[in-house]
Amino acid sequence: MEKTITNGKDKVKSPSRINTRQIGNMAPYIGLILVIIIFGVLTEGRLLTVANLKAMSNDAVTTGIVTIGAVFVFGAGYFDISLGGSIGFAAVLGGLAAISTGSLLVAFVVILVVSIVLAVLKGLVAAYIKVPYFIFTIVLASVFSSTVLVILGNESSIFLKNAVKEIPSFNFTQMSIINTVTLFGFFIFGLILFNYTTLGIKVKMMGGNPRAAVQSGIDTKKTTMKLFLVSALGVALAAFIILIRTRSVGGTTAGSMGNDVMVALVVGGMPLSGGPRSKISPGIVGAATVTILNSGLAIMGLTTGEIQICRGLVFIAVVLVSSLSYRGKLLPR
Repeated sequence: MEKTITNGKDKVKSPSRINTRQIGNMAPYIGLILVIIIFGVLTEGRLLTVANLKAMSNDAVTTGIVTIGAVFVFGAGYFDISLGGSIGFAAVLGGLAAISTGSLLVAFVVILVVSIVLAVLKGLVAAYIKVPYFIFTIVLASVFSSTVLVILGNESSIFLKNAVKEIPSFNFTQMSIINTVTLFGFFIFGLILFNYTTLGIKVKMMGGNPRAAVQSGIDTKKTTMKLFLVSALGVALAAFIILIRTRSVGGTTAGSMGNDVMVALVVGGMPLSGGPRSKISPGIVGAATVTILNSGLAIMGLTTGEIQICRGLVFIAVVLVSSLSYRGKLLPR
């Protein structure tokens, strides 16, 4: 065993505990590599074709951006599954604005404003109304989806090609640049905000023990509003990228994003209960793992229902395994 000197006394440091912690930190990366290898073999290499890699990169970027923003919400202990509905709602309104004006700038402004308004609504409920937040987001997701269908009317989708004046399109190379700059720019922004500012500290404290956070002088209501605004920025960026990439949005846009974010957070190594072990890296690692998982299952010929079952089983398994290591260490909430 290894010894350290503390206040003149020998203190034993447990190598096994250190190794366990290191293995736990590496688990998401190991899982990502295993998923690539397993589905690369099961799909006989079709997973790693150029065309499929292009498709996966697009999906991974949008999921990653939303997940990075969601870390702030989930890290504080708020379980939000309405993110997909928020993206779809903002993208549809942004698409309508683009078609009416022929301007992508106007579309982005509309998407950003709508995302902020929705974030303020969710933040107010989380901060001031004492209802189970998870139940609220379930209802809210349904409201968003229904509202989009009402807005679309008899149309299943809207298309940018129908704009009053031509809206520029982007080829794969241009979209790759946009995706890369947006994803890593938002990742660096989130990393700095979460790890090197008081907001990140407050989020972790609120997720670890809300009562202790209040007693330590944290304005939890003000902090809650701020973290939902950070999440709104991720929602807005993802909605805009989906709009300019697909050039169409409809009732099914980002329909599975809420579940994808939850799975990405878990397989990326973050406890859904939030707290001190929350981190930004699941936004990249988890999103990549979920995207490969979805693509691999689809290439293998599984139906949508079968894919959802497999994803659910993976989610449950990872939650059960990870809860063994962190759940018993949480302070009373």
